[in-house]
Amino acid sequence: MPSAVVFTLRPPAALEVPSSLGRATHAAILRLIHENDPELAARTHDDEGIKPLTVSNIQGLGQDRFSRVDPNCTYALRVTLLSPELEALAREWTPAALGEFDIDGILWQVVDCARDAKAHPWAGVSSYETLAAALLERPVALPARWEVLFASPVTFRRRGMNMPMPLPELVFGSLLDKWNGFASIALPDEVRRYAEECMAISRYDMHTAAGPTSAGALQIGGLGRCTYQAINKDRYWQACIATLARFAFYSGIGAATTRGFGQARLTEER
Repeated sequence: MPSAVVFTLRPPAALEVPSSLGRATHAAILRLIHENDPELAARTHDDEGIKPLTVSNIQGLGQDRFSRVDPNCTYALRVTLLSPELEALAREWTPAALGEFDIDGILWQVVDCARDAKAHPWAGVSSYETLAAALLERPVALPARWEVLFASPVTFRRRGMNMPMPLPELVFGSLLDKWNGFASIALPDEVRRYAEECMAISRYDMHTAAGPTSAGALQIGGLGRCTYQAINKDRYWQACIATLARFAFYSGIGAATTRGFGQARLTEER
């Protein structure tokens, strides 16, 4: 069952920290997994395929290179889990059990852990069967337009380069790969072709933002909202797109989702 967990964190003191801590938060979550299951942590880290989790940057930091954090304020760290093994492990993640996260050498206190939308709007749990319910909906109920919020920079690897523009075939191709990597209900690869040939961007409000790569260079991504429209309407393909758009909340979109990129969600279906 895909799930999203949001940790509420408090810094130990007034400090200046890097605004981009995605690599450090990823390392902190891998250490947490390793403490409970070293073999699972090794597979999660070493597998060159699609990763079974996403990890956000610390939310609440500024846009400059460094940010000042306040011990009287709280910050958030979001983790999504796509495999049964990780989801089962996450059930044991409580503030009392965790205590602190070592993030880039600073010990952040874990104040709270939200697991559903009532506790935090970016937390939740679902099942692949529930997300795929669109495949059984009547044609009149199927949307033809989807607005997606990219809450952290989204980027794609294309022909050896980064592509920061969330074109339909890149967005839904990324979601398709992640869905078929973990869901028990496979979707056909032709979804990618439908997105490329039969969908268009009808509206967007986006700007570029940068984050560091593992080599220290800047990686550019797109941030904001983008609306996708089905131009050639077809019940089955619209159902596939609707399923993937709802899955984005848990899977993230694009490259580098384990270090803060591609945090996304469907905001509207019409």
